[in-house]
Amino acid sequence: MIRPVARRGHVRWAQLIAYLLVLIAAQGLLSRLLDPVGVPAPDLFLLTAVGLAARLSPVGALLAAYGLGFMQDVLGGGMLGLHAAGLSGAALLVVWARRYLSDSGLLQALLGVLLGVVGQWLVFLFLTYWLREPLVTPETLRVTPPLVFVGSFVIAPVWERLVAWAFGPRVTVEEQLS
Repeated sequence: MIRPVARRGHVRWAQLIAYLLVLIAAQGLLSRLLDPVGVPAPDLFLLTAVGLAARLSPVGALLAAYGLGFMQDVLGGGMLGLHAAGLSGAALLVVWARRYLSDSGLLQALLGVLLGVVGQWLVFLFLTYWLREPLVTPETLRVTPPLVFVGSFVIAPVWERLVAWAFGPRVTVEEQLS
């Protein structure tokens, strides 16, 4: 198998910066368009964390997910560290499941998004209990995670191409072990 040549230097940094700008702009635009209608926007930060969990080592994936979530918290003005912890939980669940699943196809994409949403919301529930704050209410739990999952799943194939452009192809479990 021929492996692609790794991008180096300025081109790689330019791609990463361009990706982050597209991520921020697209997430902001989707939120601005869908929030007035009462529909939560697809979580592009979550899709990025899931994509990185398929490309990086487990520790790298957790650190990248935490960094993405922290950036989301700073940009969103919410509770600092909430999305950072949520995306870390999502990446952790995806990395765990990756050991047991094949690395291709629609089923893997569906499962990656599903596990990402479940991991994120499990962390949100834990933080709601731990902090004794009403971060997640039963009504929020009933409506928001399913809509975020559907929206994120619909946009996932397009977003995966953008993640592959910025971070390279997925690394299979077999390649990682060799």
